[in-house]
Amino acid sequence: MSLVAAQPERSGSVMDPSEPGTQPVLGVPPTPQGHAFGDWLGGSSRSAKTFRLALSFGLAAAVWEVVARYFVTNRLIIVPFSEVVAALAREVSTGQLWIHARITLLEIAIAFPIAVVIGMALGLVIASSRIVQQILDPLLTAAYSVPIVALAPLFVAWLGFGVESKVAIILLVAVFPIVINTEVGLRSTDAGLVEAARSFNATRWQIFRTVSLPFAIPFIIGGMRVAFTRALVGVVVAEFFGAFAGFGYVILAASQTYATARLLGYVVLLALLGMISSIGLRAWEARLAPWREVRE
Repeated sequence: MSLVAAQPERSGSVMDPSEPGTQPVLGVPPTPQGHAFGDWLGGSSRSAKTFRLALSFGLAAAVWEVVARYFVTNRLIIVPFSEVVAALAREVSTGQLWIHARITLLEIAIAFPIAVVIGMALGLVIASSRIVQQILDPLLTAAYSVPIVALAPLFVAWLGFGVESKVAIILLVAVFPIVINTEVGLRSTDAGLVEAARSFNATRWQIFRTVSLPFAIPFIIGGMRVAFTRALVGVVVAEFFGAFAGFGYVILAASQTYATARLLGYVVLLALLGMISSIGLRAWEARLAPWREVRE
């Protein structure tokens, strides 16, 4: 006799909770629509992330518009967000935006990858030797503490008004977060994982490639996120002191002519560039270290 045949017959059909006069099935409570929306909004789906991002920008733009129109009336301090968008539209129509964006993005595209390579190499060297760490740590700390504004004019005087001085300044400000995070990530490798690899007779290179480096990836990418934001600050400061084009150049020119809408437009573009880089690096981290995404 099969289990299906052995089950007692039911005299009626299952009651539909939507029909009047019936009760919902026990053990299956109805899910409120508000809770379902909240679960979706707090989830990790692409649509939820896109909605949260659009909501954040919409709220920020609305607050900016209201504050600039009704509370802060001094147009030298802030202008409504709609006027900032109009100023950016004029920059696009005249072609000025593309000229300045090309220069700034070229300088970052040259300097940032070099900073990543140098930072990871120095972090690896420092993490591999306690003596090297004790020698280089004070020097790195002192160099990291120097304000970029104090050195930017010197780099322009040494290397000229071309791309070289901007690349040097970006390297100076962007390399240190990568060095520090790489060292911390490699030193934070789980000792149990290292011992497990050694128990299988893994070489030092195999331990580094399969254990230490994957463990340090979230730290390294976190350092890259910080380094990119510092690179944006560095390129603007560098273009303040010696440039004929670029975001820093046009921001300085707009401040001197009191073109607040134009100034804030390029500041918004820098903020968007930093946000896009952070989102891209987070996605890269999730691809290279999926176990961290699952654990979170």
